[in-house]
Amino acid sequence: MLNRNQLIELVEKRYFNVMDQGRLDDTLACLASDCVWHIYPAGKVLKGRDGEIRDAFANAMARYETMWHGNFEWTVDEAAQRVAASFDVRLVDNAGKETELSNVKLFQVEDGHFTRLDLYFSTTEAIVSDPN
Repeated sequence: MLNRNQLIELVEKRYFNVMDQGRLDDTLACLASDCVWHIYPAGKVLKGRDGEIRDAFANAMARYETMWHGNFEWTVDEAAQRVAASFDVRLVDNAGKETELSNVKLFQVEDGHFTRLDLYFSTTEAIVSDPN
């Protein structure tokens, strides 16, 4: 079982920071193989770290030249191994268009990996659109 600081480090340093560096495999290493990701308000459900979730991350990383996640606010339930993160996002796509978002993401952790992600964001196009 991870303590509060370890849970925050998993989410911020090992997940968001490596995502912002475009390191797909390292980002996905934080997820359990059977992870399920619910994306709101799009109503999308992505299943499987190595399937639909990998594709969504790969598309986003291909689409955005720059990604930044920061200004985190944390709510941690250590006993339940759950983390809620409120944060800001800045994205710059390959055409130079900048997008700013305010998101909330909920993480369920088992054995040091995310088994469920719930993302609430101000727009869905940043993650679920096709990069073409």
